[in-house]
Amino acid sequence: MITSILIDDETNALEALEWKLKKYCPKVQILDMVNDPQCAMQSILANKPDCIFLDIQMSKMSGFDLLENLGAIESKIVFVTAYDEYALQAIKVPAFDYLLKPVDKDDLIKVVDRLEKQLQQKKNQLPAFPGAVKNRVGLCINGAISFFDYDEVIFLKAEGNYTNVYLTKNRKEMLSKTLKEVESLFCNIPCFFRVHNSYFINLNHVLAYRKCEGGTLIMSNHKHVSISRSKKEEFLVRML
Repeated sequence: MITSILIDDETNALEALEWKLKKYCPKVQILDMVNDPQCAMQSILANKPDCIFLDIQMSKMSGFDLLENLGAIESKIVFVTAYDEYALQAIKVPAFDYLLKPVDKDDLIKVVDRLEKQLQQKKNQLPAFPGAVKNRVGLCINGAISFFDYDEVIFLKAEGNYTNVYLTKNRKEMLSKTLKEVESLFCNIPCFFRVHNSYFINLNHVLAYRKCEGGTLIMSNHKHVSISRSKKEEFLVRML
């Protein structure tokens, strides 16, 4: 998989690129979608994606300024913009590639294929290092990235366009992102599981499963979490 972050101050453009990547480039895993350059920098530093799809002309900060403020990063940069006059400047950055809006699916597929080959070559050149295991997650809270061990996260609950994160020691944080967006940060961690449209849980924090009330889980903080009928069988298989 190729991990990526999408950055554009236009929500419609973000959603359009997300749709094309999921439909035509399933090998790309979207870790975050950000429409604010400041939060984007924090997300890049926290997630260290393989690739960044970056808009150039944004209201608060241009894509070029964002990269200058970040300094040296290992992520490959793919500029996505409606203005072809930026092409020469993008080459000087340097960028991995340059896509014009509206993004053509064939151009996007070619970029992702080249990106996959280059990343694979780099991976083959690196020595194995079994100690390099990511065991923390960075969450954007009140304009700053806070880091938590995965074991500290009990469950996440959707609250409209926000997500409540329930943590150990009776802590709770609210994120200004949907559950779907936050869930992507945990998708490669086996102990996390989506049990309901509104709940994403850490299986290690499940104390009990009650069949009554349509199916309810009791978590380690004694909160009750609903489990949908379609998820019961998979949940039980993973727990037993």
